[in-house]
Amino acid sequence: MLTPEFYSIIDAQLDAIIARNPDDKDLQKYRTKTENQKSYAFLIWFLEFYGKIHNYLPYITENQKDSSCDIIFDKKNADGSTIFYIVQSKWNAGSGCEKQAGKNQILATLNDFEVLLSGGKKNISEKLEKKLDDLYEHLRNNGDVKFIFLTLCNHNPAADENIAAFERNQARTRFEVIDINRLKADYIDRRFKNIAPENPLERYANPEEQSINLEIERLDGQFNHIAITKPFDALVFLVRPEMLWRLFQQFGFLLFQKNVRNPLLQSQFNTDIERTAIDDPLYFWYYNNGITAITPDLPVVRNQATTFTITGLQVINGAQTVYSIYHAYQNASESKRKEMNRDTLITLRLLKSAGREFDLKVTRYTNAQNPVEDRDFHANDDIQIALQNASYATNIWYEKRAGEFREQPPKGITVVSNEVFASAYLICGLQDPNSAFLSSIEQRKTDKNLLFLSRKEHHQGLYEKIFNSDTTFEKMCASYYIFATIWQQDSEIPQEAFLSLGAFRLALTALIITKYLKKKRGHDIQIAGEILKQYKIKNLDFIIQCDIFTGQYIADEMMLREGGDVSIENWVNLTIDPQHYERMRAKLEETDISLDEIERIEIHTSERMQ
Repeated sequence: MLTPEFYSIIDAQLDAIIARNPDDKDLQKYRTKTENQKSYAFLIWFLEFYGKIHNYLPYITENQKDSSCDIIFDKKNADGSTIFYIVQSKWNAGSGCEKQAGKNQILATLNDFEVLLSGGKKNISEKLEKKLDDLYEHLRNNGDVKFIFLTLCNHNPAADENIAAFERNQARTRFEVIDINRLKADYIDRRFKNIAPENPLERYANPEEQSINLEIERLDGQFNHIAITKPFDALVFLVRPEMLWRLFQQFGFLLFQKNVRNPLLQSQFNTDIERTAIDDPLYFWYYNNGITAITPDLPVVRNQATTFTITGLQVINGAQTVYSIYHAYQNASESKRKEMNRDTLITLRLLKSAGREFDLKVTRYTNAQNPVEDRDFHANDDIQIALQNASYATNIWYEKRAGEFREQPPKGITVVSNEVFASAYLICGLQDPNSAFLSSIEQRKTDKNLLFLSRKEHHQGLYEKIFNSDTTFEKMCASYYIFATIWQQDSEIPQEAFLSLGAFRLALTALIITKYLKKKRGHDIQIAGEILKQYKIKNLDFIIQCDIFTGQYIADEMMLREGGDVSIENWVNLTIDPQHYERMRAKLEETDISLDEIERIEIHTSERMQ
């Protein structure tokens, strides 16, 4: 989704907020001042989108000096502590949505917040004065404060040092910029994945670092837990809904960082779990598979114990169960809560971590009963998240988890799996068609995807080769564009087959394209960026011409090497021979190509990208 397209969605929603609040005096007061009115509506949108509550509106205070708008409110954390949030929204016209916020604008906001903390803010509205008194009392009690700068343009990293200095000088104070890219990623999560984005208006503890008290349910005082000690420590015991509710209250979705699936906000599966917990709590244990979690710290638990403490927890299987129990319990009446907690039992398997490799295997095997692909186990890796977020600036969305976009994306958006991206990049960008071919063979034989297996998991694993510090979305997307443009000429062949059997030619075509662009644009040109630029304006004839040139080059080489035998069988045998590819690639690297020869190649209308 291009940034201007997302801006139009948000701006239309701001207009709707203004239209449905005809009696709001502050909105109507600025009906002739678009920037002030839109900043006010933007703040309401932000609170509704993340907070899902509307009782903060009495504390919004418009700024008559510029187009910003502020709000101050306090909120209790899951641990009972209070945090004050101060949010300033800054609306901007669509023409600025792809630009960076002005550094001076951010510095002015920091200065405004410093004045507020010092008690020097002037010309405030009456409705805000009382809340400021509460804030200053909160500061005197050493309370936490979070400032948010909300903008519909890009964050400006030039202000990062100033932000860091602000946080250093103000103990227990955080400053966060929520820019249009963050808003877009969170909007896509909620709208098209049906998962809850991280909420900047909530502060959850990190379950991997906190001491956590767990309760063992002893039925009639019986010995009701199983302790495993070899080869790794583990406990199996029963828990009640209230404990799971408290865990989610405290940690939220951070409980599931290592889970291969994020719990859905709405799904039939979740609804069924909730219905059982509410309507048939006595049957819940019989119908539900339970929860599996890991911890780095698992103590010995005596037979009489009803509680024990661990440090660090991650739910790696059963996220839907935890979230559904939380949701059902959260919305239940007091009497229903008592019934649920009395009659509902859930099995919890708690395993002591034995290192990342062991944790990954446990996650893999405990999810084996459900259709989970190898790539899903890396979906929460930082690099996969970064690649997906970068893709949201384009109309090609990077799918890091199978089927994660559960709702149809907007018209014009193409969802491409990271498996296709990885194959195309391995072939075109990393110039390793043989590994791509062998990976496809291995997947057909064993159902193992070498593209998403590490060397520790499989001696031919390719994950670290493809995804590392040099990997960027721009490079991967350029490789995908080369593949997609050529594949469209023969799209009756499945993508997987094309990336496998056509890998040899595809890699050489990418090499020809690199030589062509450097000769045409200069050797200092950034190849990936140039391909993306040409793709954006649909100037793709050169890719097809280079592919046709490559096909003829390979045929000529075979004529020389094989004495004129260009049969399909011989072609396939040659194209899967890594030594032959390396010889041909080395020779092609030294060959001086002619721009005129490539550009004279005629392309039939059916071959052009529509």
